[in-house]
Amino acid sequence: MRFPGGIVALVIASAGLAGQQAPDAAQEMEHARRLMGSPQLADKAWGVYLAGRLHSDEFDRLLIEEFRSAAVLRDASSYTEDVAFLAVLFDAAIEAGITVPAGLLEPFTEKWIDPVLILAARDKDSDELLFALRGDKSRDIVWLAANNLLFERRSQRWYTAILNEVGVTHRFIVTDSGAGAGSSAGAGGGVCGDGVAQMPPGFPPVTLFHLENNGRRGSVLLARGPEDVFYKRTIVPTDKQVGFGECSSLVDAAAMRVGYLAKLRHWSVEQTGELFHRETTVPYSTLENFSLEVDRHLKAQEQGIREFIQAVSKDGLTIPDVRLHLAPEISDRRQRATDPLPVPAPRDIALLTPSAAQP
Repeated sequence: MRFPGGIVALVIASAGLAGQQAPDAAQEMEHARRLMGSPQLADKAWGVYLAGRLHSDEFDRLLIEEFRSAAVLRDASSYTEDVAFLAVLFDAAIEAGITVPAGLLEPFTEKWIDPVLILAARDKDSDELLFALRGDKSRDIVWLAANNLLFERRSQRWYTAILNEVGVTHRFIVTDSGAGAGSSAGAGGGVCGDGVAQMPPGFPPVTLFHLENNGRRGSVLLARGPEDVFYKRTIVPTDKQVGFGECSSLVDAAAMRVGYLAKLRHWSVEQTGELFHRETTVPYSTLENFSLEVDRHLKAQEQGIREFIQAVSKDGLTIPDVRLHLAPEISDRRQRATDPLPVPAPRDIALLTPSAAQP
């Protein structure tokens, strides 16, 4: 969940349970039932909190149903009991280890995306929800988590989308004979946020969950990928405030797409990037030789990509019936140029060729 202004207003106080003798299992279950049926959100939250720790089939079903009725609270503002109750509900569901159907999680994706993704990871039928979340432009970590989960599941629809999005480029650097080409390097970065976590009086203790891609001590692995995604727990004790912070490195989506393909092919990222985003230096002699050289390199790249996709298909993913678009680029660095160079025509690479057709 994202909290505006960097301040989280969710807090916790005990509900007078301290000091009582530990009840037996039947008494505890009856107590949880009674609290979950209370019209008061603080009492109801205590029932949900207990239900998440009872690990009972009955209470697992009740928790799942609670998501259905709690959907009306999804747009609640911070500093309210409604938000505190939802925090307790997500905590209880994650603690209980239950699988909440994706359809019940979907209403909460805007403000509670971190715990939603943790729960969606447990539901083998959540591909549709994950596919929608991979289009999220507001947070890199959401995009990465959704794609990592679909990658781990080897989703055919996801694989087709990645191929359509990866793009194929070939940049020809044209030099005078005997000249060389330069190179460039990229840069990375990250983002952090800090605040205070607190809950209204009368609510149980709760754990808040936050996704990150720079796993630190205490982080829990959520999904592996070119960059693994973890989640961090922030425990807000009863009647106390705690520091609340999260950090994630910026995600290069283009690099991640190459990374997914590399993992599927069991290649290095460097090898895969060189295949899909090739750069070739061509020493210029004549226009005819230049055109022949460009055509030779483009055909070799096309064939290499087809062989790459065929190799992936041997590991369980079907070759999709898509065409990859290749638009060659020319970087003319000749010092003795007399005539402009022709730009090679764009071409499509059909992946599903007769030799690659599936039985």
